[in-house]
Amino acid sequence: MTKKLIYISMLTMMSAACSQGGGGTDNIASQTVNDIVCPAQLPEQVETNLWDGLKTHLIENKTIPTAKEMKVSFQKQLKILAETNPQIDKSKIEQVSADLGDLVQSLLDEAPKGERVESADELLILLSAIDVGDRSTTFRSYIQDKVRAKFSKLHKSMQGIRAYNLNCAPGTGGSGANQPAPETESRDYQYHKQQALARGEPLAVFGGRWAFATSYQSCQSVQLPTMNDQTPDLEGIKITGTHSDGVGSKRVIASLPSVQQSHYYIKDTTSYGQGCFNVKSNPLIYDYGGKPYATTASNAAIDMFKNNGSGTSVLGIDCSGYIYSSMATAGLRLKAGRALKASDSWAWGSSSYLEPEKNGLTCLSKITIRANESLKAGDIVAVRGHVLLIDKASADPFGIAGARSEADCSNITTDQFNFSVSQSSPSKNGIGLNIYEARNYLPTSEKMSAGLLKYAQYACMAKVTGKTYTPSIGTLSVVRHRGTSECMAPRVKMARESCIQTCNSLTR
Repeated sequence: MTKKLIYISMLTMMSAACSQGGGGTDNIASQTVNDIVCPAQLPEQVETNLWDGLKTHLIENKTIPTAKEMKVSFQKQLKILAETNPQIDKSKIEQVSADLGDLVQSLLDEAPKGERVESADELLILLSAIDVGDRSTTFRSYIQDKVRAKFSKLHKSMQGIRAYNLNCAPGTGGSGANQPAPETESRDYQYHKQQALARGEPLAVFGGRWAFATSYQSCQSVQLPTMNDQTPDLEGIKITGTHSDGVGSKRVIASLPSVQQSHYYIKDTTSYGQGCFNVKSNPLIYDYGGKPYATTASNAAIDMFKNNGSGTSVLGIDCSGYIYSSMATAGLRLKAGRALKASDSWAWGSSSYLEPEKNGLTCLSKITIRANESLKAGDIVAVRGHVLLIDKASADPFGIAGARSEADCSNITTDQFNFSVSQSSPSKNGIGLNIYEARNYLPTSEKMSAGLLKYAQYACMAKVTGKTYTPSIGTLSVVRHRGTSECMAPRVKMARESCIQTCNSLTR
């Protein structure tokens, strides 16, 4: 038997015979060492597979592997490599082992301690954020640079192994490895997408509505009148405490009949089609920290109907989970060149959108305000703690048509605003996904209201002076997708989206 086959065979047996205690880390180590050996595997794919291995472990095992456990697993796999390939200089393997050890020390020890991570779900979100380049906090900027430097060092040391021109296990290398599955769009998705484009609606708006209707398994959900002050509050929800950050509330459904009778988007639904999820029997409400369920597979769907465990036990998602779903299902990358994956919904929180390019969202940029152009449908508005999508905007979204002088710009109020927002929020006692008139929503959100008033003043100044502004106010940002080719990708599908195939239109 050749050394190549011995190595592959032993790796396979090692993975198959893993004990319950170390199986997860041994599997990650086996894949990573094989990727390092594989000459066809690009360095960035080695990274992707390692990130995905760690995330999958956190999802499936709901435990945090220690840095020590991970190091031991790497050492076992590298020992197999050394024993089956004695021609490799021992120092080359030792260097790779040291670099892998330094890397996992940062990922599984320093990073969790730095953000006081207490659960697998919290570490999943943190590692996802580091993976995509988030720099929304001082610590994340620090750990981002440190992890990037350690990956670069690993890339150099693994070339010492690859110089021996060994072979990797079949099916792990080459340009086809872990690439998104070929896009097989349904006629219905394409039909609605083309309808939206023909109406001049941005893809972000279409994605938001597609995600919204799919989540409620209802065409009518996006066609209901926009929520306003007259929309009744949701009943039957109980707050049971706060999350570990001391900010977000934990919500449960205390009375299912009350929720069913009062929830604006489900109370009039009488039935669901075959194979559809019964949202009325299992309502989606606002879930602070909640993300759609997904696996790390490249072709995994965004699943609103299975609890991801990142928030509470209720079904429902938070604001950033909805924004990512809206963009991904429309084929809009947030980071140039990065394949869209359902699991990236864990990566970006609301604060990431405040300085998008700094935090890895290179396909988004802050809007520029001119005399005849300001807020548009499809724009994303973010403050620390919340992010939402502009669903519709009039030609005069800030209500400044009557402004004639700079003095007029100091008297703008939010009740003049003429646009609607699409979001997942605790509005109306925890309703979750909703489309709300901005003039009625903003009084309930002090930070959003104050920040958008400043944008309105910039828009007013641009109108009366003819100047151009790109606001950077620190507390709130309005950002827009670039729409360039490197920022487009095959879309991410959603679970049970076939249940809205009967929709005549998703227009509002």
